[in-house]
Amino acid sequence: MVKGKNYGGSSEEHGAGSIPVVAAGYAVVNENGEEPARTLVAASETVPAKVSWEPENRTFHDKWWGVLYVLAVITYLSTGFFLVAKAESRYQRDPVTDVRFVSNQFYNDVNTCCINKRYPGEFEYDLCVELDSDTANQRRLEGSNSTSRYEQGDGIFDAFIEAPEIVSILSITALVLALSWVVLLRFFATPIVFATEFLKVSFFIYLCVAASMEGATGSAIIAILIAIGIVAWDVWTYKKLIFAGKIMSHSAVAFKENPSMFFGFIPICVLYGLNAFLFVLFFSKSFDNVEVVASDVCYSSSSFMNDGFNEGGETVEEECSSYCEFQSPAYATRIIIFTCLAYLWSILFFNTMRLSVIANVIGSWHFHPDSKPGVIRSVINTCTTSLGTISVSSLISTIADKLNRMFLESVWKSCCNPCFIVTMPAYLLLCICGSCIKMLILMLTKFALILHVFTGQAFVPSAKKVFKIMKRHFKGGFVTEYAATSVLNLGSYVFSIAIFLIAWVWFDKAFKTSTFPGASEDMFIIIIWSIFALFNLWYPVLGLYIIILVNRWMAKDSDLDPETWVSPLAAIFVGCIAMMFFTYIASVFLDTINVLFLCFAIDKDNNVDMTQDEFAKLVEEVPGYVKASNVDQESLVVAHGVELVPSERMSRK
Repeated sequence: MVKGKNYGGSSEEHGAGSIPVVAAGYAVVNENGEEPARTLVAASETVPAKVSWEPENRTFHDKWWGVLYVLAVITYLSTGFFLVAKAESRYQRDPVTDVRFVSNQFYNDVNTCCINKRYPGEFEYDLCVELDSDTANQRRLEGSNSTSRYEQGDGIFDAFIEAPEIVSILSITALVLALSWVVLLRFFATPIVFATEFLKVSFFIYLCVAASMEGATGSAIIAILIAIGIVAWDVWTYKKLIFAGKIMSHSAVAFKENPSMFFGFIPICVLYGLNAFLFVLFFSKSFDNVEVVASDVCYSSSSFMNDGFNEGGETVEEECSSYCEFQSPAYATRIIIFTCLAYLWSILFFNTMRLSVIANVIGSWHFHPDSKPGVIRSVINTCTTSLGTISVSSLISTIADKLNRMFLESVWKSCCNPCFIVTMPAYLLLCICGSCIKMLILMLTKFALILHVFTGQAFVPSAKKVFKIMKRHFKGGFVTEYAATSVLNLGSYVFSIAIFLIAWVWFDKAFKTSTFPGASEDMFIIIIWSIFALFNLWYPVLGLYIIILVNRWMAKDSDLDPETWVSPLAAIFVGCIAMMFFTYIASVFLDTINVLFLCFAIDKDNNVDMTQDEFAKLVEEVPGYVKASNVDQESLVVAHGVELVPSERMSRK
């Protein structure tokens, strides 16, 4: 029993499980003169300043969510490779004329379909006119004078199938650049922050010069305006850049003290890249899961007769024709819908997996540097006892991302509505609400997962407790270091734009089109593509799904020439993949900062002296920080009936 002096009130007794709130710089003294653990809050309201990483201290939680995720991955891989196994090339090219015609695998099916057509004649985009190289070549000669290798009905995934090296090489390049960038940030955080800004400006100045040399004045003006805008932004946010350099330098210290973590992180990055490759592979091969079907189309035409007896009489004639086409079977469509959802879940799972490994290593290094797990042990904990919690955390993030994507898609669709001017404020409010809800949910799940790693508790108890902990030290219970986030995100953005532009030029060259600025004279279309690219690259995951929908719609429109849109749309898709790689790897620093934020809050709760801690001083400059004032001594004595005596606090330097 804990007893103390009575200041103007009756004495109280407290059970052993009841730990009072203690003012900073004081300790509770029991009747034996012993000091219990010194905390600023009750033990039930916080957690000990340690990471329970040892196998004997961890148990499986949220098991069924882990089982659900494993089943989803198995289904994702099995159905994806099923599509790969069932895929058969629809077309082949003549090595001499480079004309595309029906492949040998489908020749008999197409030939049978053409013979058994219900109505005679040929439709404009009939497979019967692509049955062999001579027929296809004759069709091309009778058609436009274009030298493009795209054919009517093609889309971006047809381009990926015919030129897989573009996606593969640029994706690997983005992955290597991202890793190199993070390595440089690890050793030279502050200089690299400013070097990144310099590279942004230099890149757009180079674009301006290159466009001017090609005679593309409009593109040159846009490039130089963007460069000027970046310089103006850097001048305006100069202090924030300095602060970002400081806080990233501190996170870089954590990397330097734990070098094995970085090398252990590389296999996770490779898995992330492999996952993206499989998604593109599965989706591309789904277009080669087809069957040949005959379709009929009928047109009605009206004419007026004036034969002297039936003046003004109207006759209606119906003309029909049949054509053969490739059509995806129902199973392929269902598999692709599941593939899109499973891929989104897997992206967020890899994000939480990365955070779990970092929380294990960095948290242990912060609290007890002499007793910390290796990277292998951290990965084992992540893939075993934490698997269920990571699965439910990533699933919640997936749902939040899906809802936000639905809100954004509704805004895009509303643009086609004549009443958009009237409904625009409501749609924009919906979009903002969706983004805010997504951010709040992601922040909560992120810190809940970090606390789970520290304590080994299940997701829901961790979420409840971490919100209480963070709310005591940060307004609203959430904290984001916007300076470092903006530096890393904008750096990733500019690098991804560079990959997108390279891909655009490459696709143009590979498929003999002229859509890139300088090659194309249609400035309005170039501006539209640029705006579309900038939006989708900033939201890469959302952008992938928007591009898939746009590709599906444009490929079915017989009035659109693939020569005008496939190359830029395919380049934007590659840019989105690059942006995902850059942001995923750069998030190592953001995860480290978030882990240190929670370590700071836990240290505060446990009354750790951080007056000499450099990171604590940086946290106090973060917007939303709540400075905890010392609790009045007499109030504590009256409330808890204990005697407070000055005591040396735990220190962390």
